[in-house]
Amino acid sequence: MKIHYTGKLVELTKEQKKNLDNHFAKLGKLVDHKGEREAHVMLNSQRHTQKAEVTMTYYGHLAAGMATHKDQFFALLAAIDKLEKQMQKLHDKWIDSKRHGVGINGKKAPIPSGEKFVAPAKSKALKPTRVQRTSKPISIEEAPLAIKPASAYLVFEQIGSGVIHVLVRRDDGQFDLIEAR
Repeated sequence: MKIHYTGKLVELTKEQKKNLDNHFAKLGKLVDHKGEREAHVMLNSQRHTQKAEVTMTYYGHLAAGMATHKDQFFALLAAIDKLEKQMQKLHDKWIDSKRHGVGINGKKAPIPSGEKFVAPAKSKALKPTRVQRTSKPISIEEAPLAIKPASAYLVFEQIGSGVIHVLVRRDDGQFDLIEAR
């Protein structure tokens, strides 16, 4: 990890330098996958307070950790810690969405509506129908009102419980409700 300092860096002891290097190495281990990343450290002092800001770009997101303290070393540590938490959150979000299809909040990514669904062929008269899916939770009472006339099925999540239901329109115009478990 390349580190660029802007501002006046107060002379640090060997232990403090080693501690900062360890923190940056831990951050670099998290973000340096496809090449070396750059971190920009900006240091300011106003009266008796030291301000440290560490910024970097990761997966197209600009993340920054900012902290103030009487001692510049502690301000740097706090800023690196805040940046590391942001980077870990971005990393987890990226991993979850790319590998599992689950967002950072633990819910699955919304399924796009308008996909083709082929009903089991009981006779040759059945044609493929459209499946309608809702992106937000709705109540069971709202489901018959939300289904479109061209759709034979509505897949939705119930408000509060998070249970997945399928509302099926029968040939006679009535509805059947199926609860997924």
